[in-house]
Amino acid sequence: MDSNQLLALLQSTLDPNPNVRLQAELHLAQACTEPQTALGLARIATEPQVDIPWRQAASFALKKYVKEYWSAFFSTYKGPVATSAEVKAQVRKVVFGGLADPVRKIRLACANIVSLIAQPDWPEDWPSLMDQLLALIRSDSIDAVEGGMRALSDFVSISLTEDQLLPIARDMLPTLMAILGAPQTYGPATRARTILIFRQCVMTLFTVKDEHPEAVKAAVGEILPRWLEAFQQLLIPDVAAELGSSDNWEGIAVRIAIFQALEVILNSFPSTLKASITTFLSFAAAHLASLQQLYTAAYLSNSSEFSVPSSASGEEDSDISTDLSTLVSTVLDFVAQAVRRKAVRPVLVENHKPTQAIVDFLRQAIEYAQMTTDDEESWASDPNAFVADEDDEMSSYNVRSAAIDMAIAAIETLQDPGLSALQTAFGQVAQAADSRRSQSDEDWWKCYESALAVVGGISEDLIDHVQERAEEGKNPKFALEGVFQRVVMSYLTASDVPFLQGRSFVFASQFAEILPRTLAKQYLDAAVQVLDSAEAGVPVKVSAVRALTNFFRHLNENVEPSQAVVALSKLLPLLPQTSENTLILVLDAIQSSLKVGGTVIDQTICSSLIKTLIETWFATPEDPLLGSTIADVFASLSASPSPVVQSTLLNEALPALASIMTELRTDPTSIRAASALEIVNSIFSRFPSPLPAGAFERVAEILFEILAETDDRDIIQTGLDVVTTVIRKDVHQLLNWRGASGQSGLELVLAQIAKLLQPSESEAGGLFVGDLVIHLVRKAGAAINPVLPDLLQAFVTRLATAETAMFTQSLVLPFAYLVQHQLDTVLSLLENLTIPGPPPRPALEVLLGSWCDYAGDFQGYWNQKVSAVGLAHLYAAAASKAALQQVQVKGDMVITEVNRDKIMTRARARANPEQFRSTPFPAKALKLLLHDAQTASANRGGEQGAPEDAVSDDEDDEWADEGAEFTAGNEKDLDFLSEMLSGGGLGKYMSSSGGGDEEDVDEQDLQDDPIWNLDLYSYLTGFFRHAYETNQTSFRQLAETFLNDEEKAILTRLLQSA
Repeated sequence: MDSNQLLALLQSTLDPNPNVRLQAELHLAQACTEPQTALGLARIATEPQVDIPWRQAASFALKKYVKEYWSAFFSTYKGPVATSAEVKAQVRKVVFGGLADPVRKIRLACANIVSLIAQPDWPEDWPSLMDQLLALIRSDSIDAVEGGMRALSDFVSISLTEDQLLPIARDMLPTLMAILGAPQTYGPATRARTILIFRQCVMTLFTVKDEHPEAVKAAVGEILPRWLEAFQQLLIPDVAAELGSSDNWEGIAVRIAIFQALEVILNSFPSTLKASITTFLSFAAAHLASLQQLYTAAYLSNSSEFSVPSSASGEEDSDISTDLSTLVSTVLDFVAQAVRRKAVRPVLVENHKPTQAIVDFLRQAIEYAQMTTDDEESWASDPNAFVADEDDEMSSYNVRSAAIDMAIAAIETLQDPGLSALQTAFGQVAQAADSRRSQSDEDWWKCYESALAVVGGISEDLIDHVQERAEEGKNPKFALEGVFQRVVMSYLTASDVPFLQGRSFVFASQFAEILPRTLAKQYLDAAVQVLDSAEAGVPVKVSAVRALTNFFRHLNENVEPSQAVVALSKLLPLLPQTSENTLILVLDAIQSSLKVGGTVIDQTICSSLIKTLIETWFATPEDPLLGSTIADVFASLSASPSPVVQSTLLNEALPALASIMTELRTDPTSIRAASALEIVNSIFSRFPSPLPAGAFERVAEILFEILAETDDRDIIQTGLDVVTTVIRKDVHQLLNWRGASGQSGLELVLAQIAKLLQPSESEAGGLFVGDLVIHLVRKAGAAINPVLPDLLQAFVTRLATAETAMFTQSLVLPFAYLVQHQLDTVLSLLENLTIPGPPPRPALEVLLGSWCDYAGDFQGYWNQKVSAVGLAHLYAAAASKAALQQVQVKGDMVITEVNRDKIMTRARARANPEQFRSTPFPAKALKLLLHDAQTASANRGGEQGAPEDAVSDDEDDEWADEGAEFTAGNEKDLDFLSEMLSGGGLGKYMSSSGGGDEEDVDEQDLQDDPIWNLDLYSYLTGFFRHAYETNQTSFRQLAETFLNDEEKAILTRLLQSA
């Protein structure tokens, strides 16, 4: 196809007639299977005589061609044969020429294609690319420089080795700096791009720092000081004056790029900034001060007539921002990072008191955190937008969030001096707001609102501070009581300023746990009244809902349950009226109110709540976040001990849900039915133990029907979760139930287990079977004895073909538990059972072989203990059971000259597969138990990390990151993590008094199990002492023959400590 035909085809792809357009697109797709099409598209894209829209269309088509037919490197490659080397060379030449095109859109399109092609082709097939790009940016053509720069910025993002990067950086960066320093020749966007490329080089250097420390250190020492000096010179001119003298704000781009680069350097190579960080911090302060008036006029003031200038070119650049708010955000981000550094501490704190500098920063944080006029307009009418922007997890990046983050960083790092500075800054802002109010400034309330938002952002730190100072008999550094008296109380009913009124509600709730009880009750009552008010607007009602969530969550025991029920009655009508983010917020408030008032809720409200929740979920059952939130509300309901709530769940919720689940009979993909099953699972998960009478029978029939018919893995898992919960909490409801077919609950459970243990079923499907069976064995007692042989036979048969550690664990653990309680039954079954092959294998060999292979990979606190105790029982039994002594399992790896002290590459491993010695089971059991004892000893010892005098691998202070600065304010978190890791997990925190109803109730019955509470180290120490003293199962001979030196040393320590 010649160029004219190809151009006509491109023109047809933009035809307004959809039929013509579709046919053209099909023909173009067919043409792209021919390599010459790529060359034709490249020529059209770079041909000045062709109209720009068709040139753009050609560049888009060529980009698509490269992704699909250029090289198998791309994940979107279609092939089957990649473009020939000859055609590639021609295309590269033509497209590279387009980098100097006078039309900016074409330059950028060609730059994008060049960088795309470079990914598979450079350096092997396009070794001259870097030299070509450097020549281009050194040319006299402004267009060529910009095109080359755009391609370069993408090019340096490609994964480069140290050998490639350093020569490129040394060759390229001086040229880039020359462009940066020539504002008379090059525009701000081009100059900003030089900094963007420099920043990417710094990031790339950081990624190879550990692999090539000396080379990178030399490069950083050579390159960064020059750029930092240039940055200082560029930041000296007053930014507001510079913008005021220009028709556009494109000059902002350079300053944004500088502060972004500084932040990268600060986090990558902080030592290079030690000498100049205070200088850059002063530049940041100057920018924030200089831009305040301009930012207020452009974004905050409702009375301002100021209009933000548009771009001179009229075109947006995704990489280069010229937005004033972006500049402010970037400066605030840099300050947030800088205040955490020791090097700036003298600027911020002097004699343990805050300096004027930190007071100014915090005042500026409050001032820049004010709501913009766009925020007001959006939030006043759209509750979902208001909730999203106010939610920490959903909020978008903007000046407000950056300002609050900066204040948080300052308080976390500086602590008491930071709070003192915040107190001063708050007072200054409040005084200015009062002055503006007296002058009838309609925006006077904004500073109060932002001040409360900033202080609320540090609520956790401030609460800790207030409580600690109270214990010491001292006044807090930040007078929170004064804020409540002079601000919150004043504006809690100020309906003329709804955003400030709403913020007052949220602020009060953020500090609920330290409020006097009577005052907290007043705030809570006020929030409830707002929900009833017809005059209250969206911001106030949404804020009241958020406040209620916080009040009930933090006050809990200090709130009257009846008060929570009143709040619940006001929240219920909001469910049908809300959607998306606001709906989730209301549901969170309902859940919090249930935790306080769930014990006294009446039948009418409970019934209405359940009906509304089901209707709300099934209006949009495909929404996973909504489904999860409603499931949590049902879980809170089922956790209530109230007979009224239990009765309503049994007689209304479960029958309604079971009815919806029947939809799976006619529609196996019914989202409503699957969602109903999820709710049922949530309800049963939080029901008390034993379950309310008749709970299981409400759903059992349809539950087992679904399990028998469905192939949906998620539905099967959820259904088995329900069955497992019933077994754990009230197994008699399962054992006593019979379905319409006459089958018992136990028979139906066994049928489901047999189904999932079929060799044709995936191992993922059987993972939850082991958990079910463990609890069935634990809870069913003698009731399971008649079917136990068949059950264990099914498990050991499937174990013979198991391939993963997780699946093996699920099959082994029932045996591990049973050998501690029914050892003779288990061994009798296994000794007389052969698992079909090929080749046929004794069942005992299958079990012990798999158990020993994977025991070290078992996961779970209780599971690991059950495995260890089970192995100890089997070892002891081997003294009188010859069958256990005769089983051979995989022992230590055979060390040869091939693998001794060598890294086994894939090729070497294929040529020399690993070989293992055969070891008698008792000897392998000793090895595994020694490992378990060593792990238990480490956990028991509570090791708290490295000693204080430990020295890092890198003692070069000029090179090392200032690690201590990263941990400022986080010592408690580190202590908690260390204690958790050394103390056996989260169990102690889960069961603490602060956990309350948040405790993991699914694990409660395991925590009551003797194995859970077993001191494994003491148990194993006693086991080894007894085995040694009695020479149980030829202990001494096994130890001497099969234990290695390290294992013998562990054994010696254990015996000496016994």
